[in-house]
Amino acid sequence: MGQVRARSAGPQDALVVAALTLQCARHRGAPREPGFLDRYATAWLAAPERHPIWIAEAGDEHAGYLQALVLRPLPWPGAAADAASALVVQAFFVRPDHRGVGVGEELLRAAVAWAREAGLARVSMSAGEHTAAMLERLGFSAAPRQMVLEL
Repeated sequence: MGQVRARSAGPQDALVVAALTLQCARHRGAPREPGFLDRYATAWLAAPERHPIWIAEAGDEHAGYLQALVLRPLPWPGAAADAASALVVQAFFVRPDHRGVGVGEELLRAAVAWAREAGLARVSMSAGEHTAAMLERLGFSAAPRQMVLEL
């Protein structure tokens, strides 16, 4: 399978990221959607700095990806400029044939390192049954007061 490495996606990777997103969605039961690759690539390329993405590679294969959203709230009196800033993981996918070999951890380590360098205050991600233990190993902790209202 080869060494696992994660790297930031650039504009030249737009269709690769779109294809990984489609694989993730199909894996989770989403329907086929003609034109999705182009629609996704166009949307991402319009604001890549707001939606950083990392691609994992194992040997010559794309093994997975992590897509995030940068949140930088407006200033608040007495609060440091980036005190509430965050990198929110929106999509996290490791292709089934690359699971269990550290692909997910490499993606998360790359995203966390980038968030630190960018001066963000936190990284958040919803933990599924297969990701909770990995997130805890990497230092993530549960946020028990997080509440959601589905609309």
